[in-house]
Amino acid sequence: MRLRALVLKVHIYAGLLTFTQVMIYGVAGLVATLQPGLERPKVARAVRYMPFTVALSASDKEVAAAVYARLAPPLARPVPDWFLRRTADNDLLLDFYNVNGIWRVVVLESSHQLRIEEIRNRLGYFLSDIHAATPNDAGAPRLVRLWGLYNEAAMWCLLGFCASGLYLWLSAAGRERWAWGCLASGSAVLAALWMAFR
Repeated sequence: MRLRALVLKVHIYAGLLTFTQVMIYGVAGLVATLQPGLERPKVARAVRYMPFTVALSASDKEVAAAVYARLAPPLARPVPDWFLRRTADNDLLLDFYNVNGIWRVVVLESSHQLRIEEIRNRLGYFLSDIHAATPNDAGAPRLVRLWGLYNEAAMWCLLGFCASGLYLWLSAAGRERWAWGCLASGSAVLAALWMAFR
């Protein structure tokens, strides 16, 4: 098989393996650009109550750990110590973030209950969250880490797609001026941004 035919195969398969990722990155970029503010909408889709009694001498950290163990919110990790906070009524408020949204839990000590709000991400926010998953996040749930592995593999495929595309263009018989212009302008913009951010 000739080199050009082999590179063409690599280019096609790398592009197909990267297709989903590039679409997700595109949507994530649009969501970030069009989002009206930093704060996302936090409208509860469902609210439920569950019996829960707090030990008298338990610290907020211990209560948060007990709530996490009791609920085992899917794809979420424990609330970090620095994110423990209280409501205006002095009830412990716990936000368990995951790629699907938030499980907001209010520990109602006086009534021995948990108030659990399920706040779901819209599709755009979901895609925005999963595009940032990496395999290096040891604390993330296994499914999120597996997606992170796919993210990383897709980025390598994207590099292969770009490199093979450049080779295919350079090895083509007739290269148009517009193509040279696109390559030059893209390279110039990258260089200008790199210099501006230094």
